[in-house]
Amino acid sequence: MTVAAQAQRRRSALQFYNARLFLGGQALSNIGTFSQIIALSLLVLDLTDSGTALGAVMAVQAIPMMLLAPWAGALLDRLPLRRVMGVTALMGAAQATCLAFLTSSGTISMPWVFALSLVLGLVQVFDRPAAQAFIVELVPRETIPSAVSLSSATQAIGRLGGPALAAVLYSASGPGTVFAVNAVSYTAVLVALALLRSKELLSRAKHVGSRASLSAALAYAWQSAPVRSVLLANVLVGLLAFNFATFFASIASLTFEQPSLFGIAETVNAITSLAAGFILSRYMHRPTTLVVGVACVALGSSLLWAALAPTPLAFLASMPYFGFVVVWYVTSSQSLVQQHTPPEMGGRMMSLYTLGSMGTTPLGALIVGAVTDRYSPRAAIGLGAASALVAGVALLLVTIPYWLSERKQPA
Repeated sequence: MTVAAQAQRRRSALQFYNARLFLGGQALSNIGTFSQIIALSLLVLDLTDSGTALGAVMAVQAIPMMLLAPWAGALLDRLPLRRVMGVTALMGAAQATCLAFLTSSGTISMPWVFALSLVLGLVQVFDRPAAQAFIVELVPRETIPSAVSLSSATQAIGRLGGPALAAVLYSASGPGTVFAVNAVSYTAVLVALALLRSKELLSRAKHVGSRASLSAALAYAWQSAPVRSVLLANVLVGLLAFNFATFFASIASLTFEQPSLFGIAETVNAITSLAAGFILSRYMHRPTTLVVGVACVALGSSLLWAALAPTPLAFLASMPYFGFVVVWYVTSSQSLVQQHTPPEMGGRMMSLYTLGSMGTTPLGALIVGAVTDRYSPRAAIGLGAASALVAGVALLLVTIPYWLSERKQPA
């Protein structure tokens, strides 16, 4: 590889104006989003004093992703993603505004909470894959892993700033103010989209007719060995391993009997997640199935550490490692799918990816909850660890023989 090619691969997505602007808007909006998640959870508990009700609200929000994600992806590949995200930002702001009005006026009730959670789920089924697929319009394909890493960093920024903001505003003036602030935070997304330099956006051909169908995307995903392997592994990981909030809240409250430990753990792993996002944006270029498999095994080992931690201090010690490897897994797996997918299929592929990581949440939450109630939080986290380890080992078994054969071939 020439020096010029190496320099090209080392380029960070932050070198591109549109990427900086878009990711900055996402980071600010994520702070509002995570503050609403905390405030809504506290509101539901205030209204019902029921953990089951809280779980039901989260499940209702995830149902649209589980049922509609693939078809939403087919529609995204026919539409301009920039406009789609503008519409979803407006709808997200409207949903938060409704919550703010109902809460501040004292007319909020659980039926309203369920209805508005369903609305938000319908928004996310388009917004999440659209934001992921839009990356190919912001940066060259060789820089996609850098952009995905930085996108993970914006999530970490939300996890750091959102709960702190919610804690201050909720105690000072109630949940209505938190919801109102989240509504305003969508302005950052709208402004960023409006200020993007259209001439610097990379073209993304939109499919029409049968080529834009869901069946065409499924056929492509199945025929591409790397995409097929990673998407299938992601379903297993998303189903049983991606229940982090439930895992850590349960072990903090039920096993160690220190509810405040959950907040500390989230802060610690968010810090290393943020660091991982910036580090990987610089050094990850073109992940392979082997890299995804190793990252998946690392994710499983981090959860196993948390499950077996004998003391609160040992549990907290697992959080920096967990924070780093979860971003490593998400970045490598999502980047691989995007780099092996034609740009015109990006909406459908990212919808299939999001279906695995988010759409399986309702079923996974039921399984994890049942294991927690029947056995213990440690058993539930152990099940999540096992799913990631199995998926990772499967990816390695599929990949290593090909990797070894390629290594033996003469240059």
